[in-house]
Amino acid sequence: MSEFDRKIITEAITRMLARREHSFSEIVRKLKQKGIESDAFIPILEEFRSADIQSDVRFAESRARALYLKGKGPRAIKLDLQQYCIDESTAYEAMQEIDADWFESAKKVKEKKFGGFYEAEFVLRQKQKQFLQYRGFYQEHIDYAVSANDHD
Repeated sequence: MSEFDRKIITEAITRMLARREHSFSEIVRKLKQKGIESDAFIPILEEFRSADIQSDVRFAESRARALYLKGKGPRAIKLDLQQYCIDESTAYEAMQEIDADWFESAKKVKEKKFGGFYEAEFVLRQKQKQFLQYRGFYQEHIDYAVSANDHD
């Protein structure tokens, strides 16, 4: 590989990481889309990783926090991280790092969409539960969010 090719690859990776954290697999995918051969960029990307410039751990924490703040539940966040080839233990650590209160998060998401009152009608309460399930919350979080108890 020429010095020119190395410079182009290094600049492409640097530009990506300057905007936001990227997972290793995400950078690989983007560089392949640009038509760059894996043999050329993998060693350079490994250098970025070993220098801790690229970090799947930081990416996972950043992504998990962003999704949590958007009202996504733990199931949705784990699935999202899997799409970026983040391993289970790294995903678990990221979820611990954001220190989320999933019960209160589910309640806030429900209140934002449906209001803060208890829905007595079964069909409408099921609609709320389906919505929270779609947002990636687990059953215990959903039950807490739609229950008649005053949690404040």
